[in-house]
Amino acid sequence: MGQTFSKQILYDLTCPSGIQHLLQRCAKATETLAGKPAESQNMEYFSLQLANNAVVTGLRTPAASDPPPKGTPLIVGLHGGSYSADYYNATPTYSASAYSAFLRVPFVAINRPGYKDSTALPDALPEGSTFFQEEGRYLRNEILPAVWKAYAADYGVSSIVILGHSLAVPMTIVAAALHATTSSSSSDEQRLDQLLGDGEGPVSNQGPEREQDTSNRKEGTKAAENGKENGKENVKSYPLAGIVLSGFGTIPNATTMTRVEPLVDPNATRITFPSAFKDEIMLSLPSTGFTDPEIYEITEELNTSVSLAEFADAVGSWPSYWRERYAKHVKCPVMYALVANDCFWMPTKEAMEDFAGSFENSVRVEKGVVLGGVHCLELCRVGRGWYARVFGWAMECGVAFGLGVL
Repeated sequence: MGQTFSKQILYDLTCPSGIQHLLQRCAKATETLAGKPAESQNMEYFSLQLANNAVVTGLRTPAASDPPPKGTPLIVGLHGGSYSADYYNATPTYSASAYSAFLRVPFVAINRPGYKDSTALPDALPEGSTFFQEEGRYLRNEILPAVWKAYAADYGVSSIVILGHSLAVPMTIVAAALHATTSSSSSDEQRLDQLLGDGEGPVSNQGPEREQDTSNRKEGTKAAENGKENGKENVKSYPLAGIVLSGFGTIPNATTMTRVEPLVDPNATRITFPSAFKDEIMLSLPSTGFTDPEIYEITEELNTSVSLAEFADAVGSWPSYWRERYAKHVKCPVMYALVANDCFWMPTKEAMEDFAGSFENSVRVEKGVVLGGVHCLELCRVGRGWYARVFGWAMECGVAFGLGVL
């Protein structure tokens, strides 16, 4: 039985008709799974108090009654600007929950700081720091440890894979770099000194070696119980097996930026873009056929405000420091994608090579241009295939991490 199922999965992943069959079966997972009705598989709202007394909220798939296969990861989804955790659970067809249920890989979608009920970052940034640096540190030091502690044992997972879209890409890179280049015994200040140097220039080519932490390669319960150190939560208490990045690049689309600029109030702290404007640039016009009509019906509901600070950092200081200070220190596997019709970034061959090549110390980097997609990749028709790739990648990373080959 198990061998037959494995052969079927192998067939599904190695031929076009098989891939279509796999997607159809994933879609059916929303209708029924182990005799349970579709509504029982909906993502659940959660709220966690962090070690610093802040709150992070979001959506998560329910834990299965049976433990998942050994090496199963937890995928943590981070939405882009002007969206929320609902981005990953827009409709039954365009939801991570279908793939989570079918493949038995749990999924947690975070409301990033300042979105919906999640506590915002302080308005005043530390001197010499930027929004993305602070958000990445916050993700790495506060959010991910809390998520891991709360749900790792419940899900029976062995690692985390981060899925970062659009304006969530920088914080994902910062968190992955910090996780790779610092030891759990270092103080926060020491960690920053190690990674960022004196803040007056790029760090040296010789980044600090990663401390071997084999204790975190145990399954969920042991890793989740990895305790506290020196009275503070151990920020190394969760294992990071990989990151998936999409919707962010190195060469801005000048045409779109020109259209966005008049809508930005420089005196505001947050900006709300008109839904019609977002539909046109992020989903493309309905006449193109890239996006299902059902998505246009809920765009007003999905729309939220975006922090001016993160928007400004993306086109401001981020390009000057992200490679040397962060990307080159990431060691976990990286999967990167831009859509051919991205409204914000140019998906040229040179740009793709430039971005992916910045992760020079990653054990594995894959890149590609997604054809037939739009900026909001998970919301367009090709997004179903993208979800299948994301979950497949995460499963590979989780198993490899559990085997100790990363």
